[in-house]
Formats: sequence, C-alpha cells, structure tokens
Amino acid sequence: MKLLPTICLIFFISTSSAQNVNKILSDADKQYQKSEYLNASKLYEEALKTSPTDLTAQYNLAVARFRLNEIEGATEAFKKALGLSKDKSMSAKIFYNLGVAFLKSANYPEAITAFRNALKLNSEDRDCRENLQFAINQNKKQLNQKQQNSGMSQKELKEQQKLEQKLSKQAAEKILQSAQQEESRVRDSLRSKKSNRQNRATKNW
Repeated sequence: MKLLPTICLIFFISTSSAQNVNKILSDADKQYQKSEYLNASKLYEEALKTSPTDLTAQYNLAVARFRLNEIEGATEAFKKALGLSKDKSMSAKIFYNLGVAFLKSANYPEAITAFRNALKLNSEDRDCRENLQFAINQNKKQLNQKQQNSGMSQKELKEQQKLEQKLSKQAAEKILQSAQQEESRVRDSLRSKKSNRQNRATKNW
C-alpha cells in the first residue's frame, strides 16, 4: 500500500501539534520495527487523539492491529483510513488490505466485497483478482458445508472442519506472506514520501 501525504500536513507541519504527532509516529515506527506491535498500536492511537485525520497514523494502526491478530480492530481501522483517503489508488490498496483482513477471519462475503471494490478502482491488480477468486471459492465451500452439516454425523463433521481449517490456514499463510512483502514496500515508500514532505515544508518557511 502506497501511503500518500495529506496537503494540510505539508503546509501546517510547523505547528507544535503537528510536530508532536510526528514525534509520536516516529516512536511508533521504531516500536513496530522491533516487532513491538502492541506498543506501536498504542502510540498510533495516541497520535490519532491529537490528529484524528492523520492517514498515516490510521493506516499504520490497522497494520499493527493486524500483526497482533486483532482482526476486528484492524478492519475497523482500515475502514476509517478509507474515509480519510482522497486518492483512487490509495483507496484501492486499502480495500485490498481490508479484503486480506476479512480473509484471515474467514469472513468471505465481506472479503469478496472488499476485493471487488479494489478492482473497481484498479482493475490491473492481479493479486487482488486471485484473492477475490479464492474468497469466492471459499465462500461456496462454506455455504455447501452448511447445507451438508444437517446430514453428517458429529464425527464426520469434526473431521471435515479440521480439514478445512488446515486448508484455510495454509491459504491464509500464503496471503499473509504476500501482504508482508507489500507492507514492506509500503513502509519504505512512506518513509521516503514523509522525508520529501518535510523538506517541502521547510522550503515553504
């Protein structure tokens, strides 16, 4: 996901409030890089109390919560990030990450919706298209399972559930690896853009 800077942060970065937020975000990033995701998430939340419309803080909070396996909290944060995003490409990638979070929680209908919304904004995203198809297939299996449960014995049902959980775990791990690679590229891009943004702000003064 490629995080885009908001215009107000560029032009008002010299205020004490903005400087405080930048310090908090910097500390949060350091905690995240140490895999201290709980500490990082708390700092991102603190930044948002000061600057509720900070897209960087909102997105990174979602990522930190995802790392903590707080899927409900991650999806909530991704949705709020969508509300802050004004860029088509940015929104497409947030929808994609939202879909990945829904996949991890086996909420396939919501994952399907998120991936479709992402493809509406970026039809060339191959990973998104593949994950959409995966979500559709898993949703069909889930529906079929519900229909078959009434005719299965308790033992058969447990065996079926174990098998599907194993398959879902393998698929989720594959998706998570892809998300981790994308996340690494995003954070590198974000740091670069943040540095450029601060340089531009300095020149304005």
